[in-house]
Amino acid sequence: MSKRIKNFGDFVNESYSPSRIDEGFLSTIREYAKRFFGWTGKFLRSIAEGLIEPIPYGPKKGLPTIMLFLPENGSIYKQMAEFERGVNPLKEARIPLEYTGEDQSVRNISAEQLKQDVIRLYRSKERGGRAKPIFIYGAPGIGKTEIVGQAADELGVPVQKLDLQFMNPEDFLGIPSRHDIEPIQVEGGKLMSAGKGFTRSNPPILLPTDNGPDNRGGIIFMDEMNRANKAVLNSIMQFVQKGEIGPYKLPDRWVIVAAGNRPEEAEGVADFDFALADRFTIKNYVPTIEGYASWADKNEKILPELVTFLTFNQDYFHNLDADKKSLNYPTPRSWTDGALILHDEIMDKGVDSWRDISRQDILDIFYDQVGPEAAGKFVAYLDILRKVSDSDMDNMINNPMSAVMVPEAQTTKSVLYGLIEMVMKRVSNYDTQKLYNVMEYFNRYGELEPLSWLYKDILSKYPQFKFSGASSNSEDELKHKAAIFITKGAKDKGLQG
Repeated sequence: MSKRIKNFGDFVNESYSPSRIDEGFLSTIREYAKRFFGWTGKFLRSIAEGLIEPIPYGPKKGLPTIMLFLPENGSIYKQMAEFERGVNPLKEARIPLEYTGEDQSVRNISAEQLKQDVIRLYRSKERGGRAKPIFIYGAPGIGKTEIVGQAADELGVPVQKLDLQFMNPEDFLGIPSRHDIEPIQVEGGKLMSAGKGFTRSNPPILLPTDNGPDNRGGIIFMDEMNRANKAVLNSIMQFVQKGEIGPYKLPDRWVIVAAGNRPEEAEGVADFDFALADRFTIKNYVPTIEGYASWADKNEKILPELVTFLTFNQDYFHNLDADKKSLNYPTPRSWTDGALILHDEIMDKGVDSWRDISRQDILDIFYDQVGPEAAGKFVAYLDILRKVSDSDMDNMINNPMSAVMVPEAQTTKSVLYGLIEMVMKRVSNYDTQKLYNVMEYFNRYGELEPLSWLYKDILSKYPQFKFSGASSNSEDELKHKAAIFITKGAKDKGLQG
C-alpha cells in the first residue's frame, strides 16, 4: 500500500522543504506575493514558505503542485489546517493492488494461494470432479503468468498460452467452407442444378486435440481476456463453460485459467461481461514483498540487496500511476527485469558483483525499467553500501570487535539488513569461528530483530551451527555464545524473563 503522510508537519519536513524548490523561483514568488492580496497572495506566500508540495521529479520538477489547494475549497489556511488533521484533498495517483470494488465480492489472494487454487483446479479435473475455470484479476507486471507456470511445473504438465488481445473469432470458430453432397450440374453451358451441400468450420489448431503422450493434459492459459475483441469473447462462451467450440471438444485432462487487468489499471480494458464472469471463479492476485523475496531467494540472479531495499521501501514495490503518464514504473516484473539486466552486465564485464559496476550504469539500467524516482532511491541505497570496502567486510568476519561501524547502518534498518546480506555472501563455506564472528560484529549494533534474522539465516544455510547442549568443545562454546546474543537481546527488550 502507498504511504500516507499523517500530518502537515511530516508533509513539510519529510520531503518537501523549501530547499527542494529553486531559489530563483522562490525569489520571484516572494516578490509577486507582496503585490497580491486576498486568497492569491496567501497562496503565493505559502509556496514561498515551502508549505505547498513542489513536484518532486520530471520536466516540471520544483514547480508547486497547484492543484493541491483550490479557491473553491475555501481559505487556503483552512485547507492547510484540514490537511494537517488528515483531510487530504490530493487524490493519490497510486492504484491499490487490492480489489476495492464496492461490493467486495472478489477475494484478494496471495501468490501461494493462487498457485494452490490452480493446482486444486487441475486435481479436481483429473479425478472427474467440477473444474470451473479461474479468472485472475491483477495489475500489470505482478507475475500472474509466472504463478500459473509454477503451478504447471509442480503438476508436471504443460501450459498452452493464448493471448486473447491479438486473436480473432476465426482463431476459435474457423473459417466456414462449403462441402457438396450433390455436385453442381452444368449442361451445354447451362446450369441444370445448383447442387446440395453444407458448410463446416475446422477445429481450432491452437487448442490441443488429446491429453498428450502421458495422458496428463495441462493448463489452457488465456491471458489479457478483458482486452479481447467482444466477438472473440462471444466465440468462446461455450468453450469456457463446457470446453466445446462447435464440433471441437477440449480433452478431459485440460483445465482453463484466464487473466486480465482491472479497467482502472490499464487502457483498453473493458468491464467484465456478467454472462462471461459467471462462467469463472474470479480472484484478485495481490503480490507481497514476502512472496517476492521467497521467490528471489531461489534465483541467484536477483540481487539480495534489491530484495532488502524493497522490503523496507514497499511504496516502491508496485506503483501504478492512475493517469497513465508514466511509461516506466515499479512493478515486481520491472524490478526483476532490472536485476536480470544488471546480472548480465556483471557477467559481460567479468566482474564479481554490482559494486564493480559504475553508479551511472546501474542508475541507467533501473531508470529504464522502474522509472527515475524508484531507480534513484534504489541507487542511493546502494551508494551507502558501496562505501563499505572489501577489507571492511573482511574485518567484520575476522576481527569483529575492531571492525568499522557503518553510521547509516546504526540509524537505518534497511542499510543494516543490506550490510548483513553482503557480509554473509562472503562466508561461502561452513566455518564456526567466522559465523560466530559475524554474529559478534552485528551484535554491536544492539538491534535484536536484524540479529535474530541473521541467526535464522545462518541456521537455514548451516543447521550444524545450532547449539545443542552443554559441551567443552570449543566449537560448541562459540555456538552457545552466539545463541546468547539472541536471548540477551530479548531480555534487554523485556521479551523474556
